[in-house]
Amino acid sequence: MVVFENMKRNIQLDFLRFCGVFLVMVTHTYITGNTILDKGLSIIKVGGWTGVDLFFVLSGYLVSGLIIREQELYGSFNAVRFLIRRGFKIYPTYYLFIIFSFILGLYSHSIGKPPTLTGLFHEAIFVANYFSNNNGILWSISVEEHFYFILAIVFLILIRFKKIELRSFIFIYAFLLVEGIGFRLYNYFHYSDFNFVRDYTKSHFRFDSLFFGVLLAYLVNSKSKIIAWILSYKYRILFSVMAIGFLMTNFILTRRNYPLLPVINLAVNPVCYGYLMLVVIDIKNIKFVKIISPLAYIGKYSYSIYLFHFVFDNIAMRLINHGGVFYYLLYFSSAITGGIIISKCIEYPLIGFRERYFPSRSKEPAVILTAVT
Repeated sequence: MVVFENMKRNIQLDFLRFCGVFLVMVTHTYITGNTILDKGLSIIKVGGWTGVDLFFVLSGYLVSGLIIREQELYGSFNAVRFLIRRGFKIYPTYYLFIIFSFILGLYSHSIGKPPTLTGLFHEAIFVANYFSNNNGILWSISVEEHFYFILAIVFLILIRFKKIELRSFIFIYAFLLVEGIGFRLYNYFHYSDFNFVRDYTKSHFRFDSLFFGVLLAYLVNSKSKIIAWILSYKYRILFSVMAIGFLMTNFILTRRNYPLLPVINLAVNPVCYGYLMLVVIDIKNIKFVKIISPLAYIGKYSYSIYLFHFVFDNIAMRLINHGGVFYYLLYFSSAITGGIIISKCIEYPLIGFRERYFPSRSKEPAVILTAVT
C-alpha cells in the first residue's frame, strides 16, 4: 500500500484545514433563531471548538514531516532556517492583525472589549494564552509558536544523540499526554467552575495534540507498514466509526455542564482527528477530490480567515443584530473573502520571498509541500 505520493492529496489537506476553520467560525456564530439552519449550527457550535484540535494535529504532522525528511536527506536539521521559514508564514499576517485590531478597537466597539497596550505587548511576544490579551482567539497561535521552538530543540537533541526512532517519539508523546492530563485533572478537582482560558488555552495543556501529529509524521515517513495496517480496509471502517463516534460527544456534551470534558476529550480528540486525517488523505477517489475542491480552495487561506474571522463576525452582528440567514451570509462570506484577499496580498507574496531566499532543505513529498506553504 502506497501512502501520500499523489500530488492531488494537497486538496485533501486543504479540505481538512477548511473543516478546522469552519468549525471555529461556527463556534463564534451568533445564533438566535429556531429554524432548521439555526438548530444545525447550534449543534456544530457546541463542539466547534474542536476545530483547533484538528489544526494542532495538522500543524504537528506537517512541520515535523519536513524536519524528518530533511534529516533523512542530510543527516542534520537546520533549526534556524526552520524557524525563519515558520516566521515568514506566521508573523506578517499575525502582526498585521494585532495592530489592525488594536487600532480598530480604539475607535470602535466592533471587536469587543477596549484594547490595551499591555494586551498588545503580550500578543506581540506570543504569551497571549498566559497573560492578558486583546484578542482571545490568539491563544492557539501562541501554543503553536511555543511548540515550534520546543520542537526544533527536541529534534536537535534527538539527531545529536541519534535517537530518531519510534520509541523516542512514543516516549515524548506519552510524557506530554500524561503531563497534559495531569494538569487538567488538577484543575478539575481544584476548581468547580468552567473556565475556558484556565482549562483549555495553556501551552503545557495542549502540546500532546501537536506532538501526536509529529508521531503520525514519523510513522508515515519511516514506518509505512504500521500506517498500511491501521488504514487497511479490515480496520478502516471500525476505527473511523470509533473516531467519529467519540468526536460526536463534543457536539452533544457542553463544556460548561461537563467540566470533566477537557480532561478526557482534549487527550482523545487529537487521536481521533489524526486517524481521520490519514483516512481522508488516503482517499483516491477522483469524484471525492472534485467535490471537496471548492472547500479545499478556502482551506488554503485558513490561517488569515482564522485570524480575521472574529472581526468580520462582530461587524456582521452590528450590521444585522437580530441574527438569521442574512447575518450568516454576511459573516461567512465577508470572513472568507477578506481572509483570501489578505492571504493573497500579505501571506503568499512573503512566502514566495521565503522560498526564494530561504528555500526548504527537504525534498518534500508533494502532499507535505503545498500544505505547509
